Amino acid sequence: MNNSNNPNDILDALNANPPKIIGGYKRPGWAVKTLENISNDAVEVEEDGTITAKAVLMAADETYYPAFLSLNMKNGGNVIGSYLISEGEETYNLIPFEMARSFIKKKDEELIPFRYRTLEKIEGDLYQQNWPDFT
Repeated sequence: MNNSNNPNDILDALNANPPKIIGGYKRPGWAVKTLENISNDAVEVEEDGTITAKAVLMAADETYYPAFLSLNMKNGGNVIGSYLISEGEETYNLIPFEMARSFIKKKDEELIPFRYRTLEKIEGDLYQQNWPDFT
């Protein structure tokens, strides 16, 4: 894939070689299994204080997608980015949700609004009041 940070260049590269987005599972356990195959920690604190967390997204049609979420902990854990996963030849690729959804063979009303839960409880996350329930 192209190393440019320009969203149009990234989208052009994705359109030229459409990714297979992992997910659409009928049970959340399959999404968790995918995330367990990825070596990143379940919760990582970034240099800017945000948190990147492994999470399971529940689409509006109650199918499940493994994902990574960026959470703004200065704002109580507000989701500021969501990334779906595609499988590359030897690695997994993270694709911003807004770009990835065009490669999922579902209508928007089947996908969004989505609910989520992180794999681990995150201290200070005010949005996941009833973790591990989906928020």
